[in-house]
Amino acid sequence: MVLFNVLDHYTRRNDGQERVIGTLLGHINSDGSVEVKNSFPVPHNESAEQVAVDMEFHRTMYDLHLRVNPKEVIVGWYSTGESFTEHSVYIHEFFAREAQNPIHLIVDTSLQKQKIDTKAFVSIPLTIGDKMLGAHFQRIRLETKTHETERIAVNHLAKTEFRSKVPELSTGFESLEGSITKLLDTLDVASEHIQQVLDNKIEANPKIGRMIAEAVSTIPKIDVEMFEKMFNSSLQDLLMVVYLGSLTRTQLALAHKLQSSAV
Repeated sequence: MVLFNVLDHYTRRNDGQERVIGTLLGHINSDGSVEVKNSFPVPHNESAEQVAVDMEFHRTMYDLHLRVNPKEVIVGWYSTGESFTEHSVYIHEFFAREAQNPIHLIVDTSLQKQKIDTKAFVSIPLTIGDKMLGAHFQRIRLETKTHETERIAVNHLAKTEFRSKVPELSTGFESLEGSITKLLDTLDVASEHIQQVLDNKIEANPKIGRMIAEAVSTIPKIDVEMFEKMFNSSLQDLLMVVYLGSLTRTQLALAHKLQSSAV
């Protein structure tokens, strides 16, 4: 969702604006890692000589966000572009007053690498003795995770790219069918790879072998009859939900038509 917010902010930027910035929200884990879960844009003006950030807007938006989700705090800021600029230091100093050791996330919207490249940095002070000479942006490890609900929404939005009509969301039964089909295709690919290794057609890759072993070890040992019973029971619940959803849509459509006719 954070990357989607950044891209949406970039597409809505003012004419002539080269990059946009915003605030990153999330929380710091007990192991010191930072999880970025949300963001909001911050207006700013930037030229070759100076940069100005709307600090009042930033604080107002943050206060409003705390009313909705008080657990998410400021963890850094984002900008678009291929790399940081000389003004990034001044912007980072501002966010350093809002959060301890903030993260600077750079989202490359040029797509020169045929993908949305993301990089994260922290500021490391450069000192000689007690005298501070400046700051240095040091890159840190970044891992992108997607929740299931976010993945479904993004995949649905991707289908509308070259269509004039927005496609309808798939039902639970269609999603289940798609998941089973994808699982069977993956099993076929894995089985074919294992068979080629056993037949000495390709060389065994220890990394792939460990991944397959880990995937197999996560499967619980359940009796076939018990699994079929559990699956059929869940399928019946799913079909009931689909039926009730269709019945509700039909009733709403009839009520809308009756109301329109009465008017």
